[in-house]
Amino acid sequence: MSFKNQLELGFIYAGTLIGAGFASGQEIMRFFTVYGKMGLAGIAVTCAAFFFLGSFTLYLSIKNQSVSIRDIMLPFSGENLMLLFEFISDLFLLGGYYIMLSGCGAVLWESVKVPYLPTVAFLCMGCMLCLKKGTGGLAGFNKMIVPVMVILTLFISCRSLAGLNDISSLMEAVQPAKRGWFFSAAVYVSFNMTSACVVLSSLGTYTEKPQEAFGASFIASCIIYVMATLLYLMTSAYFPELSGVEIPLMYIASTFGKNLHWAAVIILLCAMLTTALSFGFAFAQSISSKFRISFDNALLCLFMGAPLSSLGFSDLIGYVYPLFGIIGIFFAFLLMCRRFFGFKIE
Repeated sequence: MSFKNQLELGFIYAGTLIGAGFASGQEIMRFFTVYGKMGLAGIAVTCAAFFFLGSFTLYLSIKNQSVSIRDIMLPFSGENLMLLFEFISDLFLLGGYYIMLSGCGAVLWESVKVPYLPTVAFLCMGCMLCLKKGTGGLAGFNKMIVPVMVILTLFISCRSLAGLNDISSLMEAVQPAKRGWFFSAAVYVSFNMTSACVVLSSLGTYTEKPQEAFGASFIASCIIYVMATLLYLMTSAYFPELSGVEIPLMYIASTFGKNLHWAAVIILLCAMLTTALSFGFAFAQSISSKFRISFDNALLCLFMGAPLSSLGFSDLIGYVYPLFGIIGIFFAFLLMCRRFFGFKIE
């Protein structure tokens, strides 16, 4: 087995999971911090689920040398259901791609007043040029960017928590919900594994050794655990001040000067670009396989979603993400049927 392959696949998996909501701290606060100290248990459960579900999906992908979700879903979904699922998945990937690019445009507009639509168009072209290198371009970008996100998050957390003598006592300011932390973790896993499973299923040809799926998933889960825990500690310590704040990480970092503010901006941009590249790659792989066209020509199909960027970041999230959650629950159900019961839906 190759550690290099495991590392690069792990970075791609982690980069897919670390989207705008995660990196901003908003998802961590809503799904984990609100449960007080049990939020840490929720993070542990979530990362364990990311490991097991990611390992299983990536193992199947490599074993079947898959290039799209069809290659691993068709044997137990049936042709008719597969067509519907493919259609929804492709819409999901294209919508998610532009959600991330729109998020980058929104952050740059808010930070340095760079024009929104030209920025989105420029980033789209940049992503396409990177993806023209195939899995090599996707892996190379994530290998460079994911460590940067982890290091900068650690830097911000160390600086923002340095002056606090007793972090555990500050966590008491959070009035935790009495129940629901486990369900919240399950919903978070379902929500995020929608995108992750579709992306992982497009990476089957990256290596010929299915066993490397376990190392890759372990690396990704560790990265998510470290970043989620750091964000949990920050949002817990400053919880009373974060009511109504859209981007907790940016708010916390900005109180400690411009350097940390720009570090937070870089984290957000990196998180959205890694996810955008993963979505764009999986979409192009699916279109290429489905219509039997070259991967480069399939990349041009990414422009089909360009009108979505005019809706803006928040509107795109409001329209597209609720659908993703439903797909995630359905996909997880099929995976469990396939794994534990050998059940096939005709």
